[in-house]
Amino acid sequence: WGSDKMPLGGFFGSFIRQRPVNCEDKPSGGLGLGALSALSILRPSESSSNAASSAPGAMPAPEVKKPEPQQEQRQEEPKGMQMPDTSTPVQLENFQREWSSISHQDNFDGFRLEAAKQVNKYLQTSHSLFLGTSLREGGYIYQMGPTYTTEDGSTAMVGRVGVDGTVNGRIIKKVTDALELKANINSSLSEEQRNMCELAADYTAKDWASSFKLAWQGTWILNGAFSQVITPRLQAGGELTYVAANGASIGAIAARYNTGKHVLYAQLSRQPDFKQAAAGPQGMAQSLHSLKLNYLRRISERLSLGAEFEYTHPDMESAARFAYEYTFRHARVQGLVDTSGKVSCFIQDMAGFGVSGMIDYHKSDYKFGFMMHVVPPPPEGAGGPGGPPPF
Repeated sequence: WGSDKMPLGGFFGSFIRQRPVNCEDKPSGGLGLGALSALSILRPSESSSNAASSAPGAMPAPEVKKPEPQQEQRQEEPKGMQMPDTSTPVQLENFQREWSSISHQDNFDGFRLEAAKQVNKYLQTSHSLFLGTSLREGGYIYQMGPTYTTEDGSTAMVGRVGVDGTVNGRIIKKVTDALELKANINSSLSEEQRNMCELAADYTAKDWASSFKLAWQGTWILNGAFSQVITPRLQAGGELTYVAANGASIGAIAARYNTGKHVLYAQLSRQPDFKQAAAGPQGMAQSLHSLKLNYLRRISERLSLGAEFEYTHPDMESAARFAYEYTFRHARVQGLVDTSGKVSCFIQDMAGFGVSGMIDYHKSDYKFGFMMHVVPPPPEGAGGPGGPPPF
């Protein structure tokens, strides 16, 4: 939790997108990082395709004389390149979801084993084992828990219990097509700052979306966000987070422009300087303004490239990142390079094997990991559309 900056993306985004191993170990960013920095004032010792319908090579009917159908066919996207619907309203915390999908990697070190057992078409049990990892002091992690979802997918429940004393639970309920309710609980016997509970409500209308979140993590934290569809390709919105412990407020405005192949995101935020606030009450009066820009280009259905730039005033600090993702028929490759001297890569084969590599040239830190994912075939009658989602 050591970050003092606060990129947008939603205060609670890192808790909702939980991985098989504690999602709080590697938060994905959002206003929650800045809010947790505010909590460090209380505890300074804590480190916190659609393809063409006609058959290929089909002969045109001789009576067709107008060239318009052929002209429209030439303007269609290449076969296999599916363009998303850009007019659907997006929650503010998901404004940069395209960039996050290629830049956020499930990196690890040591040996990792993921196993799952399909009990029936609604229930699945999962097991995660890490050996020789630096993610824990003991060098190992083991977690297990169930995943349950209803047949229509309107309700999902996930639970994880670890030998290190961590317990995580999450419930998602889709009340209507527009309203979704979420609850999340994290508990840890060894690290108090991980204890957290949260309630959230997301509403998505025809041309706007909003969310409200209430969390307790040693203090009450409130978050509200709103986004509006300006044009079918342009959306804008704002977000406000309030931390009751010190009365700090964090605001941000953001916009995204999506043409299908090109996705541009911009965000401007303002927050107290928590570094100065830790030294005394007068530090809360000083504010930091940060600007974030990222751009993603879909080269093809398989290849995506992206870049991100961040600048903070008046600290005059900046950072840049470059990421790529290439999807093979049965594998996926992700890579990330940033200006701080870090290079990382994650490769996963759909058959269940994965490789993770991380290099920090500035700290001379090198990490490598190998993963095996074991998924036995489901029992008879357990398949179907009601199977557990890929949490």
